[in-house]
Amino acid sequence: MTSPATSPVNELVTRTREGVDALRDSLLASFQEPERIAYLAAGELSIWSRLFGWEKPAAVAISATMPPLAGTVARHDASPVLLAGLAGGWVGDLAKLRKPDHTPVMGMFGIAAQHAAYSAKLYDRGARPSPARVGLRAAAWATGLGLATWRKKSLIAPSALAGVFVAATSTLADDRSLQDGTTVRQGLGHGGNLLLVAEGIALLRETVLTGDSLGHRALDAGMRASHVIGNMLLVDGLTRE
Repeated sequence: MTSPATSPVNELVTRTREGVDALRDSLLASFQEPERIAYLAAGELSIWSRLFGWEKPAAVAISATMPPLAGTVARHDASPVLLAGLAGGWVGDLAKLRKPDHTPVMGMFGIAAQHAAYSAKLYDRGARPSPARVGLRAAAWATGLGLATWRKKSLIAPSALAGVFVAATSTLADDRSLQDGTTVRQGLGHGGNLLLVAEGIALLRETVLTGDSLGHRALDAGMRASHVIGNMLLVDGLTRE
């Protein structure tokens, strides 16, 4: 039998509390780091712009979100791998501003590069996959690939290639062995999962949930919020001590 101390409910409560603590510390960094203020401001504007359908402000805000996050890396770690990965993520964000009538090659490789960098850093820190975590992400990846094949063939290659790396980030970031007692590490798993959710919503919006109602725009806002928070938690967990 599962003991009360290790029950799924207690584990869920513990993980949620850890995520909240990590998010709080990431937000509090804005009091000492101007680049964090810039990141949060651009990120918040992108969320509200998506909710209200403001296309031009959304484009400006999305374009301005990733560069300040690179400032966090430069301040705390200056890892060439992470900086290159964030540059790839920025290219991916810019590519998503256009409707993918043809295969978005630059966006595909940009997102793949970003998550390859995240995965490499996570692996270097000792993260390893487990059958259970791989199985869950493989199911999500296969579902996404099936949606792209069914509804939008221009997204088959991005779903197959970039999707593998996004799933790898989520799998490795969720390795509990990464926890070393510091609050920032507690956000790694949440960050990886939020980025997986963000890419999943993006695919749904391009395949089956293609409307422009308030509900659809709320999904867009949720996607941006997951993207902004997920990247912040991952970068902080990988660079801060």
